[in-house]
Amino acid sequence: MDFMIIMPLGEMLMEELMINSQQFSFLVASYTIMAGISGLVSAFFVDSFDRKKYFLFAYAGFAVGTMLCGLVDTYEGLISARMLTGAFGGVISSTVIAIVSDAIASERRAWGLGVVMSAFSLASALGLPVGLYFAFNYGWNWPFLALGAVSILNAIAVYFTLPPVRVHLEQPGPKVNSWEFIKNIPKYKNQWMALTYTMLLMFGHFAVIPFITPYLVKNVGFERQEITLVYLVGGLATIVSNPRVGRWADQTDRHRVFTIMAGLSIIPILIITNMPPLPLWIALIVTGSFFVLAGGRMVPSTAIVTSVIKPRNRGSFMSLNSSVQNMTAGVASIVAGVLVTVPKGGHHVYGFWKVGIIGVVFTLIAMWLMNKIKSLAVD
Repeated sequence: MDFMIIMPLGEMLMEELMINSQQFSFLVASYTIMAGISGLVSAFFVDSFDRKKYFLFAYAGFAVGTMLCGLVDTYEGLISARMLTGAFGGVISSTVIAIVSDAIASERRAWGLGVVMSAFSLASALGLPVGLYFAFNYGWNWPFLALGAVSILNAIAVYFTLPPVRVHLEQPGPKVNSWEFIKNIPKYKNQWMALTYTMLLMFGHFAVIPFITPYLVKNVGFERQEITLVYLVGGLATIVSNPRVGRWADQTDRHRVFTIMAGLSIIPILIITNMPPLPLWIALIVTGSFFVLAGGRMVPSTAIVTSVIKPRNRGSFMSLNSSVQNMTAGVASIVAGVLVTVPKGGHHVYGFWKVGIIGVVFTLIAMWLMNKIKSLAVD
C-alpha cells in the first residue's frame, strides 16, 4: 500500500506541492530506483541469512521511512523520504517471494503466490480507500503516518508468528557464493531471459500506471473522492481472481495462462489511455478489468520466474529480479513524465495515449520472451 498510494495521490500532490508532471514522475521513480539499487546490493548476500531476520531488518527501515514521508511538508523532503523508504522496501517483496517459494512445492506454487499477491488486492480494496479518505479530508500526510504505525505492528506480528526460514542454508553442497552465482547468470539462458522478461513487462506496466488518476480526474470526469472506487472495485475483483488464476496455472500450463491474461490485458490498456468522458460505472468496469488482467498475468509469470533457479540461490536471484523490476519501473515513470503533460491549472492530461502504445508494445514483446523461458529447477 505504501508503494501504491503515491499514484492515486498524484493529482492532489501536483496541486498542493505545486509540481508538474515531470516532477511527479520523479517522485514515483525515487522509490523504485532506490528499491532497485538496494535490491541489487542485497542480491550479493541475502542468501547468507535466515530470511525471517533479513525481512525484519528491511521492514523496520521501511516503517521508519514511511513515517518520515508523513512528517515532511515539501517536495524535496518527500522525495528524500521516499528514497529512504525505497532503499528498505526494495528487498521486502523479493524476500517474501523467496520465503513462499521455499515453503510451497513447485506444483502448487502459482496458487500460493496468487494468494500472497492478493495482499496487493486487499491493500487496494480496503487500505487505499481508507487512506485516500484521510488524505482528501485531512491532508496527504495522514496515510503515510498511519501506514508507518501499522508497519510497526506488522513487524511485531511477524517476529512472534513467522518461524525461522533457513531451508536454503541447510541445502547440501558448498556454501552459497552469491557473487559467483550472479556473475555466471549471463551463461544461463533461462536466468537472463527471466530478468529481461521482467524488465520488459514492468516497463510497459509502469509507463501507464502513474498517470491513471490524473487522467481519470481531468479527462474522464471523476471527482477526486471517486478515485477510491477505482481501487475498491479493482482490489475486490483481484482478491477473487488472483488465487483462481494461480490454481488454473498450476492445473494446466503456466505459460499458456500467462499468454492469455497478458494478451487480454492489452484491451483495457488501450481503452484506459484513450478513454473519453464516461459514466462512472462504465469507467469502473474498464479499470477493474485492468486490475484483474494486469494483476492476473503476474501470478503465473512469477511462478515461472521462481522456478528457473534452485532454492539455495533463490533469494539472490529474486532480489536481483526485484532490482530489475524496480529500476525499470522508475525509468518507465520518468519516460511517462516526459511523454505525458499535465498543465498547471489545466483541465486535461495530454499525451496519455503515447504510454498506452508503449504498454502494448512491451507487453507483446514480454509475451514472446516468456514463452521461451523453461522451468528447470527441481525443488
